[in-house]
Amino acid sequence: MRLKWAEISKNSLKHNVKAIREMLPSAEIVAVVKDNAYGHDLAATLPALLEAGVTKYAVVYQRDALMVSELGAPWVLVLDDFPDAQLAEEYARRGIRFCITDYDWIERGVLELPIQFHLFIDTGMHREGVPWYATDAIKKISADLGSRLEGICTHMAHIAKDSELYRLQLQRFEEALCLVPDSLMVHVSSSGALHVGVPSYATHVRPGIALYGYTHPEVKPVLSLKATVVHARDVDEGDGVSYGWRWIAQHRTRVVTVPVGYADGYNRLLTNKARAGVNDFTLEQIGTVTMDFTMFKAPSEVRVGDVMTLLGEWGTGRFWADDWAEAIGTIPYEVLTGLSPRIPRIAV
Repeated sequence: MRLKWAEISKNSLKHNVKAIREMLPSAEIVAVVKDNAYGHDLAATLPALLEAGVTKYAVVYQRDALMVSELGAPWVLVLDDFPDAQLAEEYARRGIRFCITDYDWIERGVLELPIQFHLFIDTGMHREGVPWYATDAIKKISADLGSRLEGICTHMAHIAKDSELYRLQLQRFEEALCLVPDSLMVHVSSSGALHVGVPSYATHVRPGIALYGYTHPEVKPVLSLKATVVHARDVDEGDGVSYGWRWIAQHRTRVVTVPVGYADGYNRLLTNKARAGVNDFTLEQIGTVTMDFTMFKAPSEVRVGDVMTLLGEWGTGRFWADDWAEAIGTIPYEVLTGLSPRIPRIAV
């Protein structure tokens, strides 16, 4: 009997690819699968993305690029990791290319490597990239790389039509764009582009969280978290549950336990705030979330061996990553990437 697992919906993932293409028809998708596909597991997600016709992928680190390549991706962009010179020929053979994210990489000999590059321009995020105002550096990188400069990109600190910051970053990027050949791949937008579109000069878009079902109503969540009920008991009125008795029964109450806790990424801040589902029943989480177990108030119909949905939907209920994030004051990105690798991901 499986005790806990995450289900990765291939249909939802393919739906999201289709929705993104329909909303942004002028820009080809570069699927962002960094951090183990936002916690969804590369091995569980890549086959569905490839089946959906996605051929381009982006990760942060070169070790992940090698894994994505092994899973069948023909084109992978490393967003911010200095390339290992000893593997340069292997990278070229596998279709792995790198963003240049710092001017000092020039002094470190990166331009001599026989691989393709994208020039990452810092337009205001101030996290990585060659500054937009470093015109001499931008011209030198473009000239020295020649045909090995495949693309130019940036990353937005905020994407909204009425955002002065967004307009400022676009203006800065366009200044840099004038310094490089106009035949390059151009990508400036992430999932936020679903709300504002992409600039007319953008050839590609880098969706991340939208691929996995968040930030836009047209996409569907991909990951559901499930667990098997392992204990059930009745708690008398006046007795509490879990450490510190932070929940006390107001009447005789049935309490069930699932083997998922904060060591699995089920955040302790969810204490007395979360909900879950068994069949058509919605269950209230009660008592302090512990390292390996969490308790819920349940109707008498819920039994040991029943499957509980801790992240997902059931009957008329739901508790997705955005609900979870709202309950504890964070973002869906952190919820999804925080789920422990000890929870197996299963493509369904």
